Amino acid sequence: MTTTDTPPTTTLLTDAQRRAVAPLIYGGTNESIGAQIHLSAEGVASHLRTTRNALGRRGCSRPVLVHALLTAREVPPPACQRPCPDLTTRDLQLLQALAEHSRNEDIGRAIGVPGSDVRAEIDALVAKACADNPVHLVGLGHAWNILSDDGVVAEHTLVDPAGAVR
Repeated sequence: MTTTDTPPTTTLLTDAQRRAVAPLIYGGTNESIGAQIHLSAEGVASHLRTTRNALGRRGCSRPVLVHALLTAREVPPPACQRPCPDLTTRDLQLLQALAEHSRNEDIGRAIGVPGSDVRAEIDALVAKACADNPVHLVGLGHAWNILSDDGVVAEHTLVDPAGAVR
């Protein structure tokens, strides 16, 4: 009998769930994911619901779900060839808030802006990072090792609002 020092990996998701949610880290819609894996959009939505439940994130936003999937190591981060853009401390705070909060009001509270201004802040950061959407942005945050497993923004080259690198 052969033994190994590697502990068995445990997973919260079934293979079918993992296959359905893996494309989500690239910001896919239910329709685009369904077309990619030959499943209906309703089937993808069902897998997303059961995945949220399995991760204890019932009712969470897609960015929060992607963060939970990546921190639980249920799916690998997206492949990314381009380097991380220079992000300000504020950009990193917004990215962390986006990964942790589902409601604009909560994201706004975390970064100190009204909830009504959050969408514009997120859109600007998505554009700066050349992400497809906020879901993809969270995936890229993991690919660039900015978001860590405990939700804390990792050390990164920061640019202050005046443009000076710290």
